[in-house]
Amino acid sequence: MKSIASPSKILLVLTLIEFINYFDRQVVFPLFSFLKADFGLTDFELGLIGTVFMIIHASFSVPLGILADKWVRKNIIAAGVAIWSVATFVTGLVQNFGQLLATRAAVGIGEASYAPAATSLIADNFPVEKRARASSIFHLGMFLGGTLGMILAGVIGTHLGWRACFFIVAIPGIILAFTALKIKEVKHEHHISAEVNRKSILDLFRSPAYIMTLVSGVMLTFTSSAIISWMTQFFIRFHNYSVDQASLTIGLAVVIGGPLGIYSGGYFSDLLYNKYKKPRSLAMAFAFIAATPLMYITLTTHNEILLLVTLVIATYLMTWYYGPMVALVQDIVPGSLKATAFALYLFTVHLVGSTPAPALIGSVSDATDLQTAMFIVVGTNFLGGISLLITTGILNKGKADRRNEPSPQV
Repeated sequence: MKSIASPSKILLVLTLIEFINYFDRQVVFPLFSFLKADFGLTDFELGLIGTVFMIIHASFSVPLGILADKWVRKNIIAAGVAIWSVATFVTGLVQNFGQLLATRAAVGIGEASYAPAATSLIADNFPVEKRARASSIFHLGMFLGGTLGMILAGVIGTHLGWRACFFIVAIPGIILAFTALKIKEVKHEHHISAEVNRKSILDLFRSPAYIMTLVSGVMLTFTSSAIISWMTQFFIRFHNYSVDQASLTIGLAVVIGGPLGIYSGGYFSDLLYNKYKKPRSLAMAFAFIAATPLMYITLTTHNEILLLVTLVIATYLMTWYYGPMVALVQDIVPGSLKATAFALYLFTVHLVGSTPAPALIGSVSDATDLQTAMFIVVGTNFLGGISLLITTGILNKGKADRRNEPSPQV
């Protein structure tokens, strides 16, 4: 079996797996209309599909992230891909709402294993000055996978039925699980077994910069989770789109704005970090604050052209954070805690941010309407940008304090 050894090829494989990861994860949301009709679900119950997935995903992220700092990461990745792919296939066989929740929870277990191990591999294969761009390429797989999942789910669900979607998207994951085993992983010395302990983890939560990064992540993942879960339904209910029309329209708008936004976020954050010695959080803060009024227009306009233009530009700005956020966490924490710190980040932002978003939006929608519920994300998006500004100030102050420390006596 020929091994995959070069950093660029390793990044390619990890990006392809991330593509399938988010393809499988997002495929369920455009199918809400079909699931609602088949199982007689409320909006709150539809939201629970995303919420249960995120509870399980968040709960398993930390132990699997710690395991990634201690064990062979490619084996963790291969096992996780196989688990979520089989669970996705079985989703197409469910006969009731409880079974549907159970299979999506199983997908969450498999996918929880992936991001900490993959981002740690990327950090080991790319120098710090190129890390945000490498992470942006990796997250481009996430973005395109989620978007294509959205598009194909609407089209396949309309013409072949919602069950066919899960059967089709499960197959590539099985292939990539075997491919992951070919990655050549340089066995690093695990001083980590001594360093990753309760004290070192608690020390992370004594870092104001890390805490504010978590706060911003909570706000931003709440926003993105709510939009991913409910934007297709928003187009169907408030702009009279069919399921396949809504999926195609939103998917194409996201494809236009998203990849450029992901690349821009990596490029500008690395530029600020390397050339101007500014924290990567500054670029992300600008992008989210600028996206807030555009998001409001998207939710309120009746002009279809303005609707699509603001959606594209807001998507462009809101995808700046995908690569830089990973690099920002790794800039803040000790090198021996890369995977653990990112796993704790994932655990926190998904448990507190992503997890309640689908069900909360669904609950407010049941009580009022979906447009009113979606206004919540305008506020969380703005608060996320402000939190990143505060993070920037903390990091700048820390750098200034270090410069002002007296030199040691010779």
